[in-house]
Amino acid sequence: MRQLLTIVSMLALATVAQAGVTRWVDAEGKVHYSDQPPPPTAKSQKNLDLKNNPALPNAAPDSKGGEKSLAEKELESRKRRVQAEETAAKQAKDQEEAKSRKVNCEQARNQLQALQEGQRMSKFDEKGERVFLEDSGRALAIEEAKKSADSWCK
Repeated sequence: MRQLLTIVSMLALATVAQAGVTRWVDAEGKVHYSDQPPPPTAKSQKNLDLKNNPALPNAAPDSKGGEKSLAEKELESRKRRVQAEETAAKQAKDQEEAKSRKVNCEQARNQLQALQEGQRMSKFDEKGERVFLEDSGRALAIEEAKKSADSWCK
């Protein structure tokens, strides 16, 4: 008997718990949603059946037109991260090359200026001995320095 009374009371509570949500508009035009009945001053009311309209979709949307799955989002995130790293590495390499070109350009211009001013220039031969640049070789050295400066200072 006790079990029957427990079952009947649970069924009664379940039907009350499944009572629908009511949408109603008050006298001021504000929309309210409630599981309680609206006051008698409500302009309009509508009972909403929420058990047929779940808040969350039961099935995951397909990849054709719906939202992307978590795995797809993760893959795109990784691709963007790799692209950003590659871009940063390329920019760092370009900056390093620009810095190197600037240093080489400055050295080539200094060498050309020294040759044109007639400063005494020397270099080391195969034996490791210092050999001074003579006037006959200066014109050739100036031409080489001009080419070097032109190629580094673009």
